[in-house]
Amino acid sequence: MTEPQFDLAKRNVPVLTGQSILSQVAWTLGSPSIVLPFLAVSLELPMFIAGALVSIRMVGSMIADVFLAQVIALREQKKRSIAMTEVLIGACLVMALAAAATGSLVFTATAFIIAFFLIGLVGEIQTLLLTDLLGAHVQSRSRMIMRYLQLGAGGLGAIGLVLLVHQITLGNPPFARHSVVIGVAVVFFLLSGLSILAMSEVPHQKISTAPEDESKRHWSEYFTDILAMFNQTWFRRYMVMRLPIVVVSLSVPFFALMAAEAHHSSAKGLTAMIISSASGYLVSAPLWQFVNLKSHRAVMVSGTLMVALTGAGLLTVHYLHIGHQVHTHAVALFVVTVAVTGISSARKLYFLDIAPFDQRVKGAAAVKSISRIVAVIVSAALAGLAHMHQVSAAVLIVVLVSLIAAFACYRVVTPIPKAPEPS
Repeated sequence: MTEPQFDLAKRNVPVLTGQSILSQVAWTLGSPSIVLPFLAVSLELPMFIAGALVSIRMVGSMIADVFLAQVIALREQKKRSIAMTEVLIGACLVMALAAAATGSLVFTATAFIIAFFLIGLVGEIQTLLLTDLLGAHVQSRSRMIMRYLQLGAGGLGAIGLVLLVHQITLGNPPFARHSVVIGVAVVFFLLSGLSILAMSEVPHQKISTAPEDESKRHWSEYFTDILAMFNQTWFRRYMVMRLPIVVVSLSVPFFALMAAEAHHSSAKGLTAMIISSASGYLVSAPLWQFVNLKSHRAVMVSGTLMVALTGAGLLTVHYLHIGHQVHTHAVALFVVTVAVTGISSARKLYFLDIAPFDQRVKGAAAVKSISRIVAVIVSAALAGLAHMHQVSAAVLIVVLVSLIAAFACYRVVTPIPKAPEPS
């Protein structure tokens, strides 16, 4: 690395680290998986809509992956686009709050559906932009340090802020308390967007080894590529493990919905849920990094069993009416957040270990596409089940599939032999 490039990297790393911490605080306080569904339930939206918001968000993310990834990759400068995505996400939250303040159930439901779709779309665009930006401007070790600081400082910042807001708004009605929390999230989205503009971005010209017409392929060819991947033995085995994990990953939003159903009118319900999720991110990074060094299978089996056992305990408390304390749901959400975070990291690392180099890109695209489609269908089905019965019925399905996922991970995921050291 030349001297000017080294100086540029030294300047950009603190800027990007600060931006990532601000963004982590914003996403935690305005979480589409926890905070917004909690608000939806407190506004007495139908449970089907509250549960279906998960599917709607995933549809937006899937559209960004399929149709916009190529366009994003061709952009030479990305920091302004990232700043704009932060502003747009904040605007979506403001729109949802403004609609809720009108008191119209139909208007509020429509606004929430639009907001979740746009958050999924814009959030995935932001992820693609950041992946490219960090890959071009930050070295691997610095990226790792940034990630740990983001989870640690962002988690602690979110916990401190939500406790402060809780004390200030303690005597206010639920909607006012929830609105202040989301308002603080909007402020941090704006601060995050402004902070990334301080970095010095050097345009990187894309050097494509693909044919010139690659970006003009017919949409049907992408589906042909996905189907062709099932001819590979390694891919079929991986999908046997990956598909049950899709359902396991839905444990966080549906556990949060179950908590919202029981505690949406409580003065400390939302505060406890935010603290639980932030603490889960804080603990998961050092915990799973240590276990991952030993075995990816140990992480995935442990994580899926943690979700199953926690869900079983929560259902026991619910059906036996032992006690519906806020802390019970907070602990359950903490455990599943830790578990799902570890599973997500381990499956990605395992994929990189087993996927042949020449099939890695197409395989990753196929895995993401199939997983997103399955997640949309399953989350919609669980939302319907929650609407017809109770959220606990959807949680029961998640628990049963988590046990299947644990068995699949144990049978399919094999330890990767280390290459012998060169003599």
